[in-house]
Amino acid sequence: MTEKLYDKDSHLKEFTGTVLSCEKTGENYTVTLDRTAFFPEGGGQQSDRGYIGDAYISDVQIKNGEILHFADKPLSVGQACKCKIDFDFRFRNMQNHSGEHIISGIIHRLYGFNNVGFHLGAEMTMDFDGELTRQQLDEIEDIANKAVYENLPVKAYYPTDEELKSLDYRSKLDLKENVRIVEIKGVDVCACCAPHVSQSGQIGEIKIIGAMRYKGGMRLTVCCGAAALRDHRARLAATDKISALLSVKDDSLPEGVTRLLEAAENEKKAVRELRSALCNRIFESETARELQRGTRIIFEPLLDQV
Repeated sequence: MTEKLYDKDSHLKEFTGTVLSCEKTGENYTVTLDRTAFFPEGGGQQSDRGYIGDAYISDVQIKNGEILHFADKPLSVGQACKCKIDFDFRFRNMQNHSGEHIISGIIHRLYGFNNVGFHLGAEMTMDFDGELTRQQLDEIEDIANKAVYENLPVKAYYPTDEELKSLDYRSKLDLKENVRIVEIKGVDVCACCAPHVSQSGQIGEIKIIGAMRYKGGMRLTVCCGAAALRDHRARLAATDKISALLSVKDDSLPEGVTRLLEAAENEKKAVRELRSALCNRIFESETARELQRGTRIIFEPLLDQV
């Protein structure tokens, strides 16, 4: 059984592992190690990536309790390799996942709704079994960021069977043994297998960027820390571009867009009126009366395109 180093230290960036097996699988090689800090995909979170020796690891999965690393080149069995996690990628995932725990814990405590679906990939979504108003979401966001400012400890541990019986924790599954708990003091207690930050302050800003009704409940799109910063930059760049196109200041964009839509609607109305007037003049002319039906057949389709 591979030793899970990420369980003990979520901030471990480099380690040495011995290759236990290496098998060709399609275009990749499936590698197992005696110990690993690579987190395998699970719990809604994508896997780590990085290097084992000079082999690039693009994916990590767990099957029958064994952690499988998918490498782009073969490694020698018995070889002790220096391994390196893509820690920027890992840390962004930890920021988002820990932020998700805070949001989910607050919603569960305030409104009793459960997180029934979670995905952390290019973006982070979470599904709840109840609906929330915009005002409630703003309140949740405020409380979540307050938890960040307080820099609360984030503890991951395996409680004993007796401790687990008396522990009030969130879980999507009915777990019986080897339950790993992630606790953010005073905010959330949840069963989770993934690496997390060690202090809530490491999460950075928590921002709800989308909310929609979904399967009788609600789906939220949330970004935290570095992901929130990228999102803000992209939105600001779009705002600046629209501002330049409309020749209005950023804080006047709603008014600028409203004027543009009104002008477009007025143009459409003017075109419709001109088309109607032109059509009437054509069919009132002497030539139109002589041509009668033939003229109407020719001109009406053309006028519809004006």
